[in-house]
Amino acid sequence: MAINLKPETERLVQAELQNGHFRTVDEMIVEGVQAKREGKPLSREMKRKTPAEAVAHIRELRRGNRLPAAVTIKDLINEGRA
Repeated sequence: MAINLKPETERLVQAELQNGHFRTVDEMIVEGVQAKREGKPLSREMKRKTPAEAVAHIRELRRGNRLPAAVTIKDLINEGRA
């Protein structure tokens, strides 16, 4: 079966292959069709989180990130305005 893709779709497919998200075009198509049939999001990143999961994820990302002793959030905001 021959499939014709728009240039932007072909660029997307090539980028996904180069990034190692899929090994082959066939694998990409099969995974997409199976996900669609099962009503699942097409990637793990697109999975919607509950508010509690989102908060936990944000807290995990910022773990260990602390402001220096003499700096406040207000200082950072004002610095960004300058």
